[in-house]
Amino acid sequence: MAHTATILLLGSGELGREFVISAKRLGARVIACDAYDNAPAMQLADGREVFSMLDGAALRAVAEKHRPDYIVPEIEAIRTEVLAELEAEGFNVVPSARATQLTMNRDAIRDLAAGELGLATSRYRYAESLAEVSEAAAFTGFPCVIKPVMSSSGKGQSKVDGPDGLAGAWDYAVAGMRGDRARVIVEQFVDFDYEITLLTVRHAGKDGAGGITFCPPIGHR
Repeated sequence: MAHTATILLLGSGELGREFVISAKRLGARVIACDAYDNAPAMQLADGREVFSMLDGAALRAVAEKHRPDYIVPEIEAIRTEVLAELEAEGFNVVPSARATQLTMNRDAIRDLAAGELGLATSRYRYAESLAEVSEAAAFTGFPCVIKPVMSSSGKGQSKVDGPDGLAGAWDYAVAGMRGDRARVIVEQFVDFDYEITLLTVRHAGKDGAGGITFCPPIGHR
């Protein structure tokens, strides 16, 4: 059977597994990648590649080997600058290499929101050592939240109520971070009532033009 497209899936966890199920229903051929063999998405995919996606040379080699129609990043620990290079060479990164670079790095997305777009955010500073964490906390005030600039599922994140908790929070952040950057964001704690998830879908329109659809917001208390 001819496939509708070949997809290189970068990350093969449980979310990746759900993606493979949906992609194969649409007739796609999926090559699932991760740093360990027999990951959940690999169990259903058409092929697999086992390598660290922080290894830029290995990432490029796999992309050039399979020449996929789409490259879909699913995990945070990816050498995103290589994705940008591949996109510039004609590979289709979904949704885009820039979107991947921004959303997988908390400092990049914060710089975009607060710096380039001028949006109101909580007070924050970045830190790459315990001494810098202490300086940042003095700026934000207590309580504050300390997060690795790259992590997933809340790993490495702490709410700190006073100076005595900074050392433990720094160690916890370093232990829980993904990637290879020992960097955290220290930000003012915001006592909010609820948060909102707004799912967005980029798609081709009926006339062939692209579009973006915003799903109804989901509130979380």
